[in-house]
Amino acid sequence: MDSLFKNLKEQVTCSICLDTYTKPKTIACLHTFCCECLEKHALASQRQGKFRCPECQAEVCIPEGYLFDNLPTSFLHNGLLRLLAVQRSGDGSQISCGICKKTSAETSYCFDCEKMLCPDCIKACEVFQAAAFEGHKVTPVTQFQAQDYEALLKRQSFCLQQYHDKELMRFFCLECQTCVCQVCLVTDHKNHNVDLLEKAVDAGKAKIMGKIELLKEKRNVYIDLMHEVEKATSELDSNITTAVSGRFATSRFATNRGRFTTNRSRFDTHVKSFRYTS
Repeated sequence: MDSLFKNLKEQVTCSICLDTYTKPKTIACLHTFCCECLEKHALASQRQGKFRCPECQAEVCIPEGYLFDNLPTSFLHNGLLRLLAVQRSGDGSQISCGICKKTSAETSYCFDCEKMLCPDCIKACEVFQAAAFEGHKVTPVTQFQAQDYEALLKRQSFCLQQYHDKELMRFFCLECQTCVCQVCLVTDHKNHNVDLLEKAVDAGKAKIMGKIELLKEKRNVYIDLMHEVEKATSELDSNITTAVSGRFATSRFATNRGRFTTNRSRFDTHVKSFRYTS
């Protein structure tokens, strides 16, 4: 956790606006940006419905209907933003209450409800929901220990849809490729094919590992071809210096030049395949 906090501000900084993420969205190359920053960059630089990632220059398609809000939300970065807010609370910064939405510098975190609570909401819970609230672990954010930060980072995410913000996202819509809550299942995603979030995560991990293995194989081919090209280039350079000595040398020069051209063509083909494999 120490290394995490050391670079926390850097990890939640958008490379476009150079400020803390606002509504972090992740694109196909897995880089993350503020939703508004990404939209402005994409619309200003797009060509034929595609734009370049500001980080790696990969080509990315404009989202359908130009709805950048529909891009995948980076829950990892949202979690890091929560950690940053808690970290800054020690300096007097205010944190929004998960119930009344008011901000307070004296916010506590309920590990059972998985919500930030202001002093007024804690008192209300103790008075009006005494039975349900009894035994809950509530810790002021200014007194957080290392294990508390870790638990906060791992907490489940609440739905981002309007009027669903009290519902945990426990499912994954396979048709829309997005996390959804119980209310989503009977409204916007009714009759859609869904899986439990944990199951979808396991399937996604397996798919990613399969692609990693494929990329490793292509990388090995890439390296072997690169060595062949380097060897052919070296022989070609050597033969160039002796080409003037006779027809035999000239013939060898022509032969090696042909080998070089063939290997170079194979090399370029595999490089393109390696680069654009998804």
